[in-house]
Amino acid sequence: MTFKSLPTLNIPLNQCKRSYKKIALTCLPLAFLFLPTHAFSFDDEGIEVSGEGSIVVVPDQFSLTLTITERGRVPNKLKSLVDKKSNSVVNAAISLGIKETSISSARINLRIVEEEPSIKVQGIELNNAKGVTTYTDGQVVNQQQSNSPYKTPLFELSRQVTVNFTKIEQYDTFLGDIIKINVSHISALTMNVEQRDEYYQQALLQAISHAQHKAERMAKQAGQTLGDIQFIKESSNNSYRPMYAEPMIRSANSMAHTSLTGNQTITARVAVKFDFKD
Repeated sequence: MTFKSLPTLNIPLNQCKRSYKKIALTCLPLAFLFLPTHAFSFDDEGIEVSGEGSIVVVPDQFSLTLTITERGRVPNKLKSLVDKKSNSVVNAAISLGIKETSISSARINLRIVEEEPSIKVQGIELNNAKGVTTYTDGQVVNQQQSNSPYKTPLFELSRQVTVNFTKIEQYDTFLGDIIKINVSHISALTMNVEQRDEYYQQALLQAISHAQHKAERMAKQAGQTLGDIQFIKESSNNSYRPMYAEPMIRSANSMAHTSLTGNQTITARVAVKFDFKD
């Protein structure tokens, strides 16, 4: 089998460049025809704006959590002490007209407390009954270890009691009562709004009105007439971070403090798109 060599084309370099440019310009419009349509799509005529609405409300739900803690070596005795204080806290809340369904006292925690040794020594010399000398270097020695091989661990028993109020006056009175019980810890007061979702819906309506007012002014400035709404998108969620207020303790030697709740603002945001009238 024989192969014939192909003829060699001798084309000047300048002519080759001109031919390449001509081919590229000729094929360029065809390339646009075969590109995906979404790569060069345009939005319909219209205007998209954001709107915000706010509702100012007064908190009407309050929650207070306190902790009762006792330490000792006998868990049963600890439970009796914690139960006694817990009952006193619950009775103080019920005496204010708070229902048992608004009181939670089921969270109990029991743990072993790691005690520090009474004496820490290093490099001591011990002589036993047989006269053999024992050296202990770099070890922590507890003075009580020589008296008893086992030591009863120290336990800590705690219970959390949460009380929900509907009136801030109840909180002030209750706080003064539980100080006498000698509880271990009082958390910050949590304030909330009961009908929050209803207020949020009102804020959404205000946000839409705000967006429409903005769009009308912008369209007028652009010489257009605002048309119908194309879509509405909620850009906020009804998430909520509760407010906290540090507990104010009443003293017999000072004037009682009246807690103030202040106001809360519930905010909603939307994105609205309008078209233009012809």
